[in-house]
Amino acid sequence: MVSFKELHEADFSAVSDAAEAWSGVAKALTSLDGRVAKDLTNTAQRAGWKGVAADEATKALQGIDGDFKQASAVATALAAIMKTAAEDFAAARRDLDAALHDAQAEDLTVSADGTVSWTLPKGARNDTDGEVLARDLAAKSKAISDRLSKAVEKATAADQRATLHLQTDIGTSNTAFNPTPGGTGPVTDAKRATELMSTVGGLTDDQLKELETLLAANAENKDFSTTLLNGLKYGAKSGPEAFLEYTKILDGLAHGKHNAKGYQDVYGDLSVVLATATRDGGMGKDWESDLFAAARRPTPGAVGLNDNYPALTALMAAKGTFDKAFVRRVGTDLLDYEASTKLKGDDLWGPQFSYDPRNGDPLAPLLRMMKGDRDTAQAFLDPSQNKNLVHLLKDRDWLDEDQERKLPTDVLRDTSHKLFADMLEDATTSHGPAKNQHPAPHDQVGVRIMDETLKTLGGSDPKDTTVAEVLRKPVARMLADYAPDMHEILSKDLQHPSQPNGLTAKPEQLLRVIRGALDDPDTFQIIHQAETKEIARRLDEYGPEAFQPDGTRRPNYKLEAFTKESAQALGGLDAAFAKAATDHADERKAGLDWQQRMLYHEAGTPVGLLPVVSKVLPLGDMAQRLVDIGTADYTNAAKDSVDVGTAADVSSKFSAGRIQLEGMLKEKAGQYGVGWDSADTGSVPNLLQHDASEFYNNGINTTYHSAFGKA
Repeated sequence: MVSFKELHEADFSAVSDAAEAWSGVAKALTSLDGRVAKDLTNTAQRAGWKGVAADEATKALQGIDGDFKQASAVATALAAIMKTAAEDFAAARRDLDAALHDAQAEDLTVSADGTVSWTLPKGARNDTDGEVLARDLAAKSKAISDRLSKAVEKATAADQRATLHLQTDIGTSNTAFNPTPGGTGPVTDAKRATELMSTVGGLTDDQLKELETLLAANAENKDFSTTLLNGLKYGAKSGPEAFLEYTKILDGLAHGKHNAKGYQDVYGDLSVVLATATRDGGMGKDWESDLFAAARRPTPGAVGLNDNYPALTALMAAKGTFDKAFVRRVGTDLLDYEASTKLKGDDLWGPQFSYDPRNGDPLAPLLRMMKGDRDTAQAFLDPSQNKNLVHLLKDRDWLDEDQERKLPTDVLRDTSHKLFADMLEDATTSHGPAKNQHPAPHDQVGVRIMDETLKTLGGSDPKDTTVAEVLRKPVARMLADYAPDMHEILSKDLQHPSQPNGLTAKPEQLLRVIRGALDDPDTFQIIHQAETKEIARRLDEYGPEAFQPDGTRRPNYKLEAFTKESAQALGGLDAAFAKAATDHADERKAGLDWQQRMLYHEAGTPVGLLPVVSKVLPLGDMAQRLVDIGTADYTNAAKDSVDVGTAADVSSKFSAGRIQLEGMLKEKAGQYGVGWDSADTGSVPNLLQHDASEFYNNGINTTYHSAFGKA
């Protein structure tokens, strides 16, 4: 086993020198081919040397010629082995050096034993963006760690492969050369490995060591891997069925008391074999279909219980680096299988589903393999390609939320449910090359996933306000990322997809999703701040002429339309705010004031914001001032308690959004030196205030009732 330190510090030039030396020996020996018998016997024979002694001498000299010929073949084989080993070691070293270089560029620390670590910048430790930054650094750290491990594994495989071929070509005799040098190869090795696998439960120590060596040396070879998988048999089973049986047997032996380490190595290398064989569709569609069919088969003797899919995904997670398309296909078939059976959770996957939050769910290893790969995440969740998204959002059984709530943060972060939440956010919020422009464009796949998420979670029933706990903050950040579309959906009676991204979810669905997210009180700050920034951005585009009356003493028609739309959007948000506050009113008895927890911690100083909001939606100084004014006015106005009685007539008892908008309009007018006296009947400020009040009331009452079904 090659270590990180050995690979990092080794000088492989000696291996190259040995290859050159053996090549020279091979050439020298080849030049002697046939010369001994010919040069030493021809002269004597021409002189008439005959008889028994002459015949015996000729035979002996011909035998020496044969030895030289065999020695030449062995030397040639040795030179080739050493040359290949030198190239493999050099390739592994290049991979290691490249990973170390990238680690340094990402401000990651790599210790002497290859352990990768990271620390948050001092300024981010106490900020609410720390969660996202920590997740990003953890993902980068894992990616570098995986690359370092793969480089070390590559060097180890090269070492074991060279050792195996050297032993084979040199032979085991002390008095004769190997008569068939170079007689091994991936196909031959695979057939031998298949023979050993057939008795895997009863291997001797030497046989286990031989199987370990064969797999370690060849697991990344396509011919070896496909030959091995196609040749497996277990009783009457063959192909994928036999493969899954051996997977379960090896997993058991790897956790046994005898030769556990050896079987762990075999199990891990079998994972590499599967990864190698299935790369680029190498096993073919029929074999893959048979694998999925075998994985779906229930455990014999257990009603409905399935241990085949857990065995498959656990093996995949053991060591192999799988083609992402294959991982995606396995995941899609697993979810299709779940959807097709009435059994769920523990009843389908066994008690480990709940007992082991990290690994009991067979979906978890697949999500980890897809983590951080946005293209794979999008393909896996794209509703135009499969039904995965709806199943994961609505129909799937996850861990009980009470159990999730009690898990340590590092454990929760690695559960299948949280991995899905992170994947969903990544698939919908990332942007292309133009991510710094406004509005930041989203690609079509991300938009489809976002739209389906809103429709699925928002549903068609006023009671559809449930958003899973691990999804609440990700959903809030997703909504913030689509702030222009959210503003349009809430503020207009759209008869067409929203701009700029083309969402088709209805305002009632959007409001129900927002309400569900507000069961985490920190999410209101994220969503409200994004809407406030969107209003500020649009308001900042109006010049001083917009605040002057037109020829009929009416306000500028564009500013008037903007005021009405913004008021309605803020009314919709406040409807969700009021609904969440009244739904959690009973928690005040336990000392938890949900309303106050949802508000900004300090007027004018928003919390709970994440980099995606500030980076994707950069604001100018004047627009940022509008945000600060609006945030402060909202916070001060929203402090009055919302109780159950508020639900009967929300707008008459809650007006924070309207006050916020009026404050922002007044501030914008003041930036141009325009006076703002809303008490002056018939003035532009007075008329805009009236518009804001009317449409805010409409937004907060109408959407409250239509979205949440309150009379």
